Amino acid sequence: QRRPNSCCVQRYTCARLMAMNPGEEDGYTSVLEIDESLSLLERVKYYSQSAVAVQRLVHVQELGACAEEIGPAAALSELVPLLKDVSCDAELSVRQALAEQLVPLCAVLMKAPEESAEVEGEETSAHAVVVETCVPLLSAMLTAGGGQELAGGGSAQLIDAAAEALVAIAALLPADEVGTTVLTAVLTLAHDDESEENRVVATQLLGSLAPVVSAELCCQFVLPEVISLADDPVFRVRKVAALKLGGLTAAVGAELAQARLLSVYEALAADDIWGVRKACVESLPEIANALPVDVRAERLVPLLRSLYEDGSRWVRICACQALGPFLAALPSDAISPELLRLFTQLAAPANPARADAADSDIAYFCAFYLPGVAQAVGASRWPELAEAFRTLTTNMQWKVRRTLSCAMHELASILGSGLTESELVPTFDYFLKDLDEVKVGVVASIAPFLRALSPEARHKYLGAIVEMRAETDNWRFRHTLALQLADIGPLFPREAAVESLVPLALDLATDSVAEVRISPYLPISPHISPY
Repeated sequence: QRRPNSCCVQRYTCARLMAMNPGEEDGYTSVLEIDESLSLLERVKYYSQSAVAVQRLVHVQELGACAEEIGPAAALSELVPLLKDVSCDAELSVRQALAEQLVPLCAVLMKAPEESAEVEGEETSAHAVVVETCVPLLSAMLTAGGGQELAGGGSAQLIDAAAEALVAIAALLPADEVGTTVLTAVLTLAHDDESEENRVVATQLLGSLAPVVSAELCCQFVLPEVISLADDPVFRVRKVAALKLGGLTAAVGAELAQARLLSVYEALAADDIWGVRKACVESLPEIANALPVDVRAERLVPLLRSLYEDGSRWVRICACQALGPFLAALPSDAISPELLRLFTQLAAPANPARADAADSDIAYFCAFYLPGVAQAVGASRWPELAEAFRTLTTNMQWKVRRTLSCAMHELASILGSGLTESELVPTFDYFLKDLDEVKVGVVASIAPFLRALSPEARHKYLGAIVEMRAETDNWRFRHTLALQLADIGPLFPREAAVESLVPLALDLATDSVAEVRISPYLPISPHISPY
């Protein structure tokens, strides 16, 4: 996709300003006029120093594209000298744009890290600019916005942009080098006892850096710092620590996570502040996937039960949402009938957990994770899930039914042909007559669903496939069906395919919509070629 240049962006900005302030068109047009005869590099260099904030913003947003266009050498000599002044811009939005653009700029510089040029009177390399200029600029933005006091609602966006950029740049550096550059700056924030905001940001960054730094640095610095921050007196710091424990658990490995982090997680799950407990629920599936199976069953199952019955409505809602992915991470032996009932009752309107969470889409989450839970417990325990499945298929919300509709072929592969024909086929037929928003799910996966049926049960759908073409005015359904003809054909005897599917393919090949006409062109040949 072609990226709009700064001229187009600025004209759009000008048009918006004029629409918001009718009668002042001439003023905005003259102020925002730019010289389109200039090259991209010339525009960026000139207008990033403009007295007009909008011009500075638009052209700072072009830094990354300009660097990609001119290459590492020119970026080093022409663009890097602009960074210091832009980082001190009076407009917070300009500094935020710089934070976002430093990532593509650094990516270009790191393509030729040994490239050198004179910057501000000193010879320096591209690598040195990334480490000694860009990282400190972002670190400064995290605390004081590049020398400007953070105030107003935009400061959070600047901090987030700087934090994301810092992590992205860390990924461009060798793992062992991240410790002496990015990690050092983050640890400084983590040890700031005077600013809780700095500790919150540091906790976020430590969690994000865990998979980026070397294993040795992660265990030596990141792990103990996060453990310390998890005991911070400020609940916002503890909340972020709870959210980041999942990624850290995966980074340090199962053995160390069990020895050092599990007890920290359990303490946070019993925190007095409901927001901290809710954060623990949100990170539970990720933590479960990183720990040994026996630990999941012995330590995490009781923990989830307590959170499921938490005194906070929001924690209970989050626990309901996390129950499906958590069960999917357990072996069948560890999922007791009682635990499975906690999940299946999420589908029922009378479920107490849903009574105070009608607006939380609990049924949707139940439908979304039903295939994963079915996979975990196996086909032999389908009777324990069947009632929930039937309840969800008649849910009043079409998005719940569509979620199941899109998963019918996955359930069929789990249950096998026998249970599929007795338990799923009636629902499959029902969904074929449902709203288009629901029907699209079964149409898009009709080939893999039919593959799970016996030849006898499959044969009755041959006529239904042909009828789909005539029953809908929605060209996307015809296109979806056409794309599957090559997979559907081999599922039927050759004579039946030639009699029914070839005429369908030829009909679709003359469809009024070009996308439909093109899609079935190749699948026709296997059905008409001789043995």
